[in-house]
Amino acid sequence: MKKPDFLKRRTNRENDIERKYMSYEDVPLTNFRDNDPAPTNLTKKFFKVFGILFIGVVAVLALVNIDKLTPDNISHWIQYELLGKSEGSGYPVRFVGTSINTENFSLMDRAPVYCSNTSVVVLNPNAGEYQNNQHSFANPIMKTDNDYSIIYNADATGYRIINRSSTLYSGNASYKLFDADIAANGTYALLTYGNDYLSELTVNDKDNKKQYGYSFAEYYVSNVSVNSSGTRAALSGVSAKDGGLISVIYILDFSQKTYYQKYEFEDTYIYDICYLDNDKVIAVGDNSVYHVDIDNKKLTEISYNSRVLTTYSMKRNYGVVLSLSMNPDGHECDIIAINSDGKKDSEVSTGKRILSLDYFNEKICVLMQNDFSIYNFKGSQLYHKEVSSDSRKICFCDTNTLYILGTSNIYKINAEY
Repeated sequence: MKKPDFLKRRTNRENDIERKYMSYEDVPLTNFRDNDPAPTNLTKKFFKVFGILFIGVVAVLALVNIDKLTPDNISHWIQYELLGKSEGSGYPVRFVGTSINTENFSLMDRAPVYCSNTSVVVLNPNAGEYQNNQHSFANPIMKTDNDYSIIYNADATGYRIINRSSTLYSGNASYKLFDADIAANGTYALLTYGNDYLSELTVNDKDNKKQYGYSFAEYYVSNVSVNSSGTRAALSGVSAKDGGLISVIYILDFSQKTYYQKYEFEDTYIYDICYLDNDKVIAVGDNSVYHVDIDNKKLTEISYNSRVLTTYSMKRNYGVVLSLSMNPDGHECDIIAINSDGKKDSEVSTGKRILSLDYFNEKICVLMQNDFSIYNFKGSQLYHKEVSSDSRKICFCDTNTLYILGTSNIYKINAEY
């Protein structure tokens, strides 16, 4: 007997065009094919394009940060720059050790770095530690330039070189150290007492091999600044002449055996010197700022006009910003900004005592007793904020980010203006 059509078993449900929607109860999954299958080719193309874009982004970031991709810090670069890893519980953070000299608090590759009486520490933007290494220096002094810092033991022989993530080298000078400096390319200079000379300069490359040496017989040379390419240095020193004080600025070229240029000043003392990025030199004295145009062999003096120097900040990419007061007690200070060409960009009267100042992109941040302000070169106050009364030094990281060193803490300010 012939079975009715409705009792016939379907042998190919795939051809059942009348039934577009099927339930799990009456359709075996193994025999079901979606009429609109997933576009597998398109999916593969998407992941392929995504992979190419990801590799491209990584390559661009690596190229931009090629100077950071060294065996010593590549893991830190991947974690903190590429992946955005952030360790730390935020600012303020208590620093390691019991004291920090203000000269030993700075920025290295936009990261706060400090050398306390016990440790060298580099912090990330969230107060985590890129590194924390102890030292045994009795009188540590730190100098920083971009990706490198040199910490030396003043009036002793020990020193060490660090980058943001690690200690690169620890060594000892032949004689006790007056001063030291490091260039952006890792070349560093050690200024020491001499055996048969008043002072001696030793310049080592980034591999710690001696590159240059110079001995000084006339002056006690006590300050050194190396240019960013590690090919020249500016130095200052002091001596006595006819019962008076005489200071000197030397310009040394590491390809020459004798000094390249020399400038002498009577009845003045030079506190500090800086080799600027435009191949010029600026020196801060007790009564004036001295600017040296090396190419034109020209010296310019910018007088304080009987005002007292209270503090200053020298920037290789700019020049110097100073705080000058008409009062011996350091109150009612004026801010003076002098650029790398020896020209005065700004003069702002604050009427307050200035503890610390710094410069960034034509803006000056000024730390007072219980507050700080940001000024532009026209003298307009762009930002003002009260801060802890223990604040001692301020560092301008970028347009909106500042770090402040206190008596026992480091603070971070996000300034919106």
